[in-house]
Amino acid sequence: MLGNGPIHAILLDVGNTLLHLDCDRIVLLLAAYGYRTTPHAIRVAEYAAKAAIDRALASAARSHGLALPEPALRTSYFETVLAGLGLLPGETGPMLEALAADNRASCLWSLPEPDAATVLGALVARGFVLGVVSNADGRVEADLERAGLRPHLAAVVDSHVVGVEKPDPRIFAIALERLGVAPDRAIHVGDIVGLDVRGARRAGVEPVLMDPLGCYPGSVECPRIQRLADLLDLVPARAQPAP
Repeated sequence: MLGNGPIHAILLDVGNTLLHLDCDRIVLLLAAYGYRTTPHAIRVAEYAAKAAIDRALASAARSHGLALPEPALRTSYFETVLAGLGLLPGETGPMLEALAADNRASCLWSLPEPDAATVLGALVARGFVLGVVSNADGRVEADLERAGLRPHLAAVVDSHVVGVEKPDPRIFAIALERLGVAPDRAIHVGDIVGLDVRGARRAGVEPVLMDPLGCYPGSVECPRIQRLADLLDLVPARAQPAP
């Protein structure tokens, strides 16, 4: 359950929270290299990528005290997704290059969460102020504009633009400062424990895990939702809009 204090702000991740991976595009791309799969299989494989990020964060913290491994040491998100599909590293080189090129040309996280605009509009109508905190590449604001979600958001914080990324608490602090809200009056909704849940907690913000398939690996000690619309049931009982 959420904490006892009134909630004035809701921070949101973008990838797999507001905008989802276009699995149909990936299916077609992989088919061009002779690999057949399904959108559902890719969604399941994404959980392997999330678990890999969590392991990398834990390892970096133990070894170097880093928030994230240096970019050169990071495993590609797509590489881990392909591994989750059962593909061996030696098989994936051209596929990874094609995925990276396709994502550079047009962000693969492009499908709005069902009813996202309606849900965000309802939260704003209830008096909540909304903001985005995203580890992104400088395009997230434009992506949200194209999806029709930007008008509902009072602040959009893109890690590429501000120079700091989750789970560093400073990126949450930037968003909260822009919204004019204290950490204990906000919640953050995101889909990766190591980035969103632990990052929010380090910033003094209560986390909510977006877990669409309900099978996030390991124990997660925070509220979970499977779709954005679940927020409408989660927040009203205790959350009170700012006066």
